[in-house]
Amino acid sequence: MTHEGVAQRDIVLQRSIDMMYRGQWRSLAVNAPRPIGAIADLVQSFHAEHQREYNFRRDSAPVSFFRLNLKAVGVVPKAEFAVHAPTGASPEPVSRRRVWFEGSGLDTPVYRRDDLPCGFSFQGPAIIEQVDATTVVPPGASAEVDKYLNIIIRVKE
Repeated sequence: MTHEGVAQRDIVLQRSIDMMYRGQWRSLAVNAPRPIGAIADLVQSFHAEHQREYNFRRDSAPVSFFRLNLKAVGVVPKAEFAVHAPTGASPEPVSRRRVWFEGSGLDTPVYRRDDLPCGFSFQGPAIIEQVDATTVVPPGASAEVDKYLNIIIRVKE
């Protein structure tokens, strides 16, 4: 993790032990303390976790230790989305086409998604095309590109 740039103070090691009642086919992960103390304490933790997870426990049944687990987690700063300032630009549609809405063919502007800047707003109908999606703004609806470049569409009821 240090090779990936995670500071030593931001590395959290999570320990658990997969345990099961002897003869079961499904194990249950139980958090393991550091340092691991008495086995009897781990078995009691398993009984309590089994009760919580499955609503029953068998205190007299033998318990098998199936697997020891260690997970390293790097705590990193929360990602922040890029914020864009309004440009005041009003891109022109790349084309126009007849689109059918509720039985009527309407002349509809077609925009390229990558061309829509922050703050751009317009009224439907409109089509917004991008590589992996097509967004339709129906007649009577309004659309605006927010500071994260999301398209916010408001449809009148």
